Amino acid sequence: MIVPLHDEEQLWKEFRMGSNEALTTIYSQYVGKLYTYGRQFTSNGELVRDCIQDLFCELIQNRKNLGQTTSIKFYLLACIRNKLTRAIKKDEKHSYLDGIEDGNGFGVEFLVQNEAFAEYFNFETKHTLENAFNKLPTKQREAVILYFYENLSYQEITDIMQIGKIKSTRALIYRSLESLSSLLYNFKLHSELA
Repeated sequence: MIVPLHDEEQLWKEFRMGSNEALTTIYSQYVGKLYTYGRQFTSNGELVRDCIQDLFCELIQNRKNLGQTTSIKFYLLACIRNKLTRAIKKDEKHSYLDGIEDGNGFGVEFLVQNEAFAEYFNFETKHTLENAFNKLPTKQREAVILYFYENLSYQEITDIMQIGKIKSTRALIYRSLESLSSLLYNFKLHSELA
């Protein structure tokens, strides 16, 4: 059962009231996103899976004490980011946010699913976009992914990334787009000279 986004408040309410069907829906809709997001922080997939399992166990145990939310995705992404940050800090085998610190976190692979768009979005263009995006600093990549791919608001991104002010989040995304534009221009210029 897939629940439209506008029904998320009701779905969350049903989950909090003990509905296992609501739990199954939430889990199936978001487990993949949580895993993909979590792998940006660490290369240890097992640690990410463990944190997701712990998160859902805690949600089930505390469901009656949870507050209402208008965005389940925002709530879960914020929870998994915090849980992973704590787990990685405790785990001596992994540096803090090792996926981010080694520059590998928040990479992107563009998937073209719209056939009309696909004819203009050839392999070379796709490859150029991916390369340019993946050259951005990690915080910029995370902000862009949360804003454009996950459709989170500036406030939600500010909260998840613990930036401090919405104004700073807007500036971060703006700088990201400026950097991306500059990188794409340089790639285009380089390919024309080659």
